[in-house]
Parts: sequence; structure tokens; C-alpha cells
Amino acid sequence: MTTLSSLFGSNPDLLLDGISRGQIGIGEIDGVIPVGAGQPNPFITSFLGGPHLPQNNPLNPNTLSGLSFGGGGYYPKPFLSYSQKITSANYSYIGPYARFVRFVNSNCDRDAKSGCEGGSSGEIYGRLGIIPNGLGSGSYGFFLSPWNSETIDGQYNAGFWSERFALDPEIPDKPTWWDQCSKTTILARFYNHPSRPFCEIEIAYDNIQFDDDRYFRGEDVNGLADSSLDLLVVMVGIAAAMRWL
Repeated sequence: MTTLSSLFGSNPDLLLDGISRGQIGIGEIDGVIPVGAGQPNPFITSFLGGPHLPQNNPLNPNTLSGLSFGGGGYYPKPFLSYSQKITSANYSYIGPYARFVRFVNSNCDRDAKSGCEGGSSGEIYGRLGIIPNGLGSGSYGFFLSPWNSETIDGQYNAGFWSERFALDPEIPDKPTWWDQCSKTTILARFYNHPSRPFCEIEIAYDNIQFDDDRYFRGEDVNGLADSSLDLLVVMVGIAAAMRWL
């Protein structure tokens, strides 16, 4: 860890470039926020609950008025498994989903995929939060978290539940959800960096909901309890409709 901390302090762009290329594991960096396991199989799901549909709590991009933190905080949320929702709730100081853009004093242009040490760089994701202690305590911080990985949800991902219940439109996976979101750029301290320098990050402040006319015209799925798929209710309903019960 000492070597990585030294590299982070002297050339943070190079370290992030290594993470984005998969050459340095994000778990080797201190303070990374875990995402949580994917949804379990349908049988276990019927007892535990979830998965949880994307939840939109739009914010004013100019003032972020109404923003609150924690698992139940007011900010847009993507498709989450039961475990991911519980994990998020364990961090009362973490909020909106975010993407790193650049350090304020850096020439690295990640949007253009050029200008970074080590060549073109991929994207680094995390969460906006309130720094709980140490340098910058009480101010906005960017916390590394690999929430936007295509494999983070495992076998029982958004596509699985969409197909299982013939949902139209399908539940967006996390990368699709992020692409659909409206984003704004703000300044925050890079929490995981030893000196917590300021950086620019994008945060999701609004996203199109399933029942929005901009998305599709169809059945209102907001009737699902607690923005989740109650599988037991759905399965019993299907059984009754098919006269199995």
C-alpha cells in the first residue's frame, strides 16, 4: 500500500489510469465503498425481497436542493439487489452516483480519452458523499466505488428479471441507467487520495422513470411495493391467473 500511496501522491492520473485499465485493483486503494453482492436466485429472493427498481428523486442541478445522504437519501438510484441496497444503507454519508472527470490541477482530459499519463484512460466511478473525518471533513467528497461494472450484478441482473416477468421496457442495467441520467459537474475532494485534492465529478441528478412519457407509454410499474419486485406476490398472481391455485 505504501507504494500505491506514493504513486497516488506523485502522479494520481497514472494510478487512476492503471485502475481503469484493470492493471491495478481498485480494492488496493484505501476507503473504497463496497457495492454489495448481486441478487440471489428467485427462490431465495422471494424470502429476502428485491431486486429494487431504479428510483428517481430528481435534484436541482444548480443547487442540489433536497439532497440527502444514506441508503434512503433523496437522489436518483439505479437497479439494486437486496444486498446492494443494504450495503448502501450502511454508509450514512454516501449519496449520488458519480463519475470522476479530472483533478482540478490536471491536464488529463478523460472525456476526450487523451492527455492522461500512460495513454487513453477508461472511466472511474464512485459516489458523492460528505467526508466524515480528517482533511476536508464536512465537505463534498468523491468516494471510489466500482458500482458501474457490467458484471457487478452477476447472473440475476436487470436483464434476468426483465425477461422473467416480460417487462417492457426492460429494467436498465447500471451502465444503461447512467447513460440515461441527466448529469451535472461539481467540485469535490478526492476522498481516497492521501491529500484529498479537489476534482471535478459528474453526478446523476435526474433520470427518466419507467412511467415517464419520454421513455414509453404503458403500464405504470410504480405500483410495485417499495420500488421493488415482490416476487412472491407476482408468482402467486401468475399461478392464480393460470388456475394453478
